[in-house]
Amino acid sequence: MTAHPMTATTAPAALEPLEPLEEGRLTVALRAIGVIAHRDLLRQVKKPGMLVSQGVQILFFVLVYAVGFNGMIGSVGSVSFSAYVYPGIIAIQVVSIGVASGQTYAWDREYGVLRELLVAPVPRICLPLGKVAAGAGLVTVQSVVMLAFSPLTGVEPTPGRFVAAVGVYALTAVVFSVIGLCLATVIKRVQTLQAAVQLAMFPMLFLSGSVFSAEDAPTWLAWIMHLNPMTYAVDLARQTLLGSGGLLPWWVDLGALAGILAVVLAMLRVRSAR
Repeated sequence: MTAHPMTATTAPAALEPLEPLEEGRLTVALRAIGVIAHRDLLRQVKKPGMLVSQGVQILFFVLVYAVGFNGMIGSVGSVSFSAYVYPGIIAIQVVSIGVASGQTYAWDREYGVLRELLVAPVPRICLPLGKVAAGAGLVTVQSVVMLAFSPLTGVEPTPGRFVAAVGVYALTAVVFSVIGLCLATVIKRVQTLQAAVQLAMFPMLFLSGSVFSAEDAPTWLAWIMHLNPMTYAVDLARQTLLGSGGLLPWWVDLGALAGILAVVLAMLRVRSAR
């Protein structure tokens, strides 16, 4: 007699594979930062015109300040004027690109891929940090190229000073990229953000000691220069490359930059979570 289908013995079902353990939040966050940074770097590489325009801007500053003014001013202390201003010229490029990263973040947030990433299951802070990683990495490579030409302006750093200067400019790129992104989280409209950045850039660049020292400025102007975060980056870079010419001890400059970075990172975390 044939067994009834309901009473027939059936083979046990195959066991389902155990689901992998949930990845840690840190691993997920780092992966998200890497994806955003990789995308931004690819976009920069695919736009050579932007890199060329940045190179032309560097050449303009070198010709005007490091070459043009060198014959008129001569020397600052024991170094030539071209050698004195060259660390500041590199800092101008680093800070300009760093702060501008906030504008690209605002544009992507309104019209680009960040609109989709904002709903991704990753911490919100990962999105701006990916921008920071890409922008700081690119501008650090640019600073290495600029430092390679420093002997043409009378700056001849030792290998140790060269590596230390790259570290200083990398830290500067991170600090001012985060500042630019903080502005982008405070000012929502892209057009308003562009106007605000342009309004702030020139005073910050030229009141930083990049082309003249605070020691030669009036007292009231020297106080303003010491309130400028870029002043500490320029002073630290100049001491690193030249071994002299510092307004403050190097550890004060480094501590100031580290403190500024801690403050703006905390602000970015709060603002990006909204």
